[in-house]
Amino acid sequence: MSSSWKTTHSYGGNDGDDDNDDNDELEEEESKERLEQQRDCLVYLIDASPPMHVEDADGVSPFKACLNAASAQFRSRIINDHHDKVAIVLYGCASDLDEPSAGRIAQLERLAERRCFLCFKWDGLLSLAIGASSSDPEVGSGASFVLHEAFWVVNTIFSKSARKNDHKRVFLMTNCDRPHESSVELKRLAITRAKDLSANGVVIYLFGLENKGLPFEFDAFYKDNIVFSSDWEEGDEGSASQEEQRYFNASGGLEALTKNVEQKVFKKRTAFRCAMILGEGLEFGIRGYNLVSEVKPSSFTYLVGATNEEAAVQTSYVCKTTSQQLGMSDMDSYYPFGGEKAVFTKEEVAAIKHFGDPGVRLIGFKPLAAILRKPYHNLKHSVFVVPDETAYAGSSSIFIQLLARMHARAKGAICSYIPRKGVSPRVVALLPQMEEYDAVGNVIRPSGFHLIHIPFNDDLRKIDNVPEFDISEKLPVLEPAVKVFSEIIDKTTIKNFSIFNYQNPALQKHYANLQAVALKRDAADEVEDATEPNTAAIMRRIAKYVPKLREVLPEPEEPAAPVKTASKRKPAVTADAAPAAKKPKAGVGDDGRVDEDAVKGAWKAGTLQKLTVPILTAFLKQNGVLPEKRKDGLVAQVEAHFSSD
Repeated sequence: MSSSWKTTHSYGGNDGDDDNDDNDELEEEESKERLEQQRDCLVYLIDASPPMHVEDADGVSPFKACLNAASAQFRSRIINDHHDKVAIVLYGCASDLDEPSAGRIAQLERLAERRCFLCFKWDGLLSLAIGASSSDPEVGSGASFVLHEAFWVVNTIFSKSARKNDHKRVFLMTNCDRPHESSVELKRLAITRAKDLSANGVVIYLFGLENKGLPFEFDAFYKDNIVFSSDWEEGDEGSASQEEQRYFNASGGLEALTKNVEQKVFKKRTAFRCAMILGEGLEFGIRGYNLVSEVKPSSFTYLVGATNEEAAVQTSYVCKTTSQQLGMSDMDSYYPFGGEKAVFTKEEVAAIKHFGDPGVRLIGFKPLAAILRKPYHNLKHSVFVVPDETAYAGSSSIFIQLLARMHARAKGAICSYIPRKGVSPRVVALLPQMEEYDAVGNVIRPSGFHLIHIPFNDDLRKIDNVPEFDISEKLPVLEPAVKVFSEIIDKTTIKNFSIFNYQNPALQKHYANLQAVALKRDAADEVEDATEPNTAAIMRRIAKYVPKLREVLPEPEEPAAPVKTASKRKPAVTADAAPAAKKPKAGVGDDGRVDEDAVKGAWKAGTLQKLTVPILTAFLKQNGVLPEKRKDGLVAQVEAHFSSD
């Protein structure tokens, strides 16, 4: 195995690092640990009965649409979620593709980690589905099936392969909204098996498709029988009555189904769990969820070139003077202060960074208008906060009362926020948000607090040399141009703008290339850059306004010519006057020596930082001092040399 060794000296401080870097590293490590502890276990449960093979006008059957949507989602998530597990189960098959089963159920793949060979299995299944009829035994389509047997197979899969704290989900795809319509007993068994899944922490998501042009009726059987109103996963925003979060109307065909499947693939995990402290002895539990988080390309792993095995990276610290290898207990840390090294032990650094136990502590209240007046003071993405009953019983009651009163009085809370141990506190604002409903009565915005990170006074920066101008003086002159610009803005306004229409092109290109290499394809798929403006369409819309704009815009003012001043003549040097003595200039001579008077003059003038590293190094060697490698250390050594004289 290959090793990588990092060499540094015993007082090797990290220049430029701060507490935020340590916090980010700690947050990343804990995030990885949470991801390893809680995997996502997903089972695709796809109906393969004859109605699923009836093709529409475009020649696409619901069965093919399900396979395409699941395959596209699987490929898009395999890169980031390779530790998660997935299984593929078909029910309503004419012949078993895996092992004999009276329930006509085919388990194409057991619950296992996402791997590239599953992509080939998807491709093989899709190739079988192309051009297949409803009675094709290779695809597996039978008229009779029992739904409770499919749920039993799914429950068995989770019991054998999933852990207790795993995130267990089932994507049920079907266009049969009234299964077992003539059998009350089979309906009862299906409902019982669905309740068993719910009791074991499995969440069922239903994707209903059209059946011969008729829309899927969710209320006919599945609502509150298979998809329960109380069957909502931890972290879903809103109340438990939001059954539409468990059901997706995929009647729009392949595009709508693919969009809905991809929308539900992201897991919701808590960003933090802690207590909110209103005062001494009054606290309740809360948890937060990231609504927005930047997605970055996955990090690469070093491999040994000869064997293609993963390389082990090792870090060692070596004393600069003795070359002795050091352990973590042999090293301290220092911070430069006034040219001196303020040395701290690990325990002292930890004590300096300790500001109390994790939690959100109330400082006071502020009008919402005052907080929202400066949105540019938001330091990072917000976190959505909801009550947490697991840590403190009765947290929801206090949370709801506080939320309702703050919303009624248009107040926001200013708090001190410590997300975890060893992290510096931040000042945050809690902005209340009440539930909003659509015309049908469904919740479209859940109730809770938005936790906004606001800056300290030390974080604010004042920009100098910013040109100031009074816009009110220029408005009368530019009024005609303002009208033209208004028309241009109207013509180029994006209607129905949605961030879901814009994907990160760099990220998608990275994924496309990884997928092409992993699946042994000749070339990567083309990635459409949605951020590239449609210049042709824009010019078609605003072309007629360009001449108008040139007419109404005033001529640019010519800058005033700079006033030339007569240069001062140097006084003539008379024969009697002695020429002025030149100041000695520091530099390394051919013999490797430095003018000490020049260096001393720079020390007295406080301009040692202007001297180059070779000059400082040569001066220290000239005086028998072992020079350091960094310029700050060299300057400190020179100052110490002159101070001791």
